[in-house]
Amino acid sequence: MATVSVTQPWTYVLELPRDPSALAVARATLRAVLTEHRMTELADEAKRLTSELIVGAPAHAGDTLRLRLRGDEGGRLQVSVGGHVVELPEPERHAASATPLAGCATCAELKAAWRQAEARCSGGDEAVHAGIALRRHFRTTHWLPQGATG
Repeated sequence: MATVSVTQPWTYVLELPRDPSALAVARATLRAVLTEHRMTELADEAKRLTSELIVGAPAHAGDTLRLRLRGDEGGRLQVSVGGHVVELPEPERHAASATPLAGCATCAELKAAWRQAEARCSGGDEAVHAGIALRRHFRTTHWLPQGATG
């Protein structure tokens, strides 16, 4: 049997239905791809990231999620999760007493960038990165109460 060398860079895309088995299928696929490309040292961190992205995918991303795995010559792995944005949700309306961050210009700018990215690329890589930027800013700049999630 002949051995075939895999050319670099490479990309795999997997469409996942929104059902309880999606996470297990995504993790098994990720593990198989990393094993095939001799990148098993990245497996634990990549599985954690993939799990967080799939579980945290916005509900308005549609019925199908797309897991994209990319590798390059430098041994780097890019994991992205997106979906087809069926309809963007309306901005949340809060009572005046419930808006402690209303004055944060950075939060407003990042949230606007996230919504624009989702509209442009149907929830693809750019939207995921914009969403991560918004969450990172919120978590590092604003203190959340004990036990709160965000």
